[in-house]
Amino acid sequence: MKFIITITFALLAFITGANAQNISIGPSVGFQHSWISGDLPDSTMHTFHGGFNIGASFVYSTESHLGLGADLKYSMEGTSIQTESNNVKTVTDWNTSYIRLPFRLIYFFGEYGHAIRPKIFLGPTIGVLLASKSEGTDVKDLTNSFDAGVHGGLGLNIRLIEKLWLNTDVTYYQGLSDVTQSEFDDTKNHNGNLSLNAGLLFGF
Repeated sequence: MKFIITITFALLAFITGANAQNISIGPSVGFQHSWISGDLPDSTMHTFHGGFNIGASFVYSTESHLGLGADLKYSMEGTSIQTESNNVKTVTDWNTSYIRLPFRLIYFFGEYGHAIRPKIFLGPTIGVLLASKSEGTDVKDLTNSFDAGVHGGLGLNIRLIEKLWLNTDVTYYQGLSDVTQSEFDDTKNHNGNLSLNAGLLFGF
C-alpha cells in the first residue's frame, strides 16, 4: 500500500511539472464488467456485474516513446453475490461507486506526431468510496472508504485533426486493498474490473 501511494505522488509531481507543450486533456467514458474476488461466508462473488465510468483524462507525451497519464472519474462497480441455503440459491446485487484516480506510465509505439500510435500502460489506482448498497440497503459502513490497486492495458491514440485525438483503450484493474471492513477478519475481498474506454484529447 505504501508503495502505491509513493508511486502515485511521484507521478502526480511529475505531471504537475510537465511541459505544457505536449499536454492533452479531455473527457472520457467507459463501459466495464466489475467483480469482487474473495470469500464472504457461504457465498460466491465471481459473477460479472455491468457498470460504467465517466470523467476526464490527462496525457503528457514526450517526443520519444514515453508518456504519463492520469484520470479523474466516477466509476460504478459492484458484484452479484450468490448464496445457497437448503439447496435454494439466492443472488444479491452489491452496487458500489467510487471516485477513482488512476496514474499510468505509457509506452507509445511509432514516432511522435504519427496519426495512429498504439500504446501499452501500467500504473497505480486509488479510489474513494461514494456509495455501497445491497438490494437498496445502504452498507457503506461495512465497506472500506478507500481502495487501492494497479491497472494496465493497451490502446490506440488516433489523431482526428490537428491537436485533437481519439483516445481508446482496454484496461484491467486489480484491487489490492480489502473491500470489506474488519467484520470478516479471516477473508480478503478485492475489487476488479475490465473496461473498454474512449474519449477525446485536446492538445495544448
